[in-house]
Amino acid sequence: MVNDGKKILFVCAENACRSQMAEAFYNSLARASRAESAGTFPSGRVNPTAVEVMREVGLDISGNASKPLDLSRLDEFDRIISFGCIAKAAFPARDRLEEWPIEDPAGKDIEFFRRIRDEIRGRVERLVTEVEGDG
Repeated sequence: MVNDGKKILFVCAENACRSQMAEAFYNSLARASRAESAGTFPSGRVNPTAVEVMREVGLDISGNASKPLDLSRLDEFDRIISFGCIAKAAFPARDRLEEWPIEDPAGKDIEFFRRIRDEIRGRVERLVTEVEGDG
């Protein structure tokens, strides 16, 4: 795979909260790589509380859509981050699959969403540094 223009895929069940937040953080921080997100069972919409807590940190995900995981596109991605929504044993790109065990905030209060948002932001910051280096 080419070192320039790496692509990251974030996957959660509904593509409504965690993977949407991770994609937004990644793309706001990265200079030479990009992220996308998808869901194993997409809900069709982004969670309104996720939109609200991301707006609090200056990121607007209100225009995003919940998208299905497209297995035919997996070769496009250098890293695939799952929030516990993929059965690793059956996944075709196991060599590039990583698990981030972060609880789904759906149905929880806004404070819980903020804690999840901040945990995702910290992990994404480390990932961008790892993928793009310090230079």
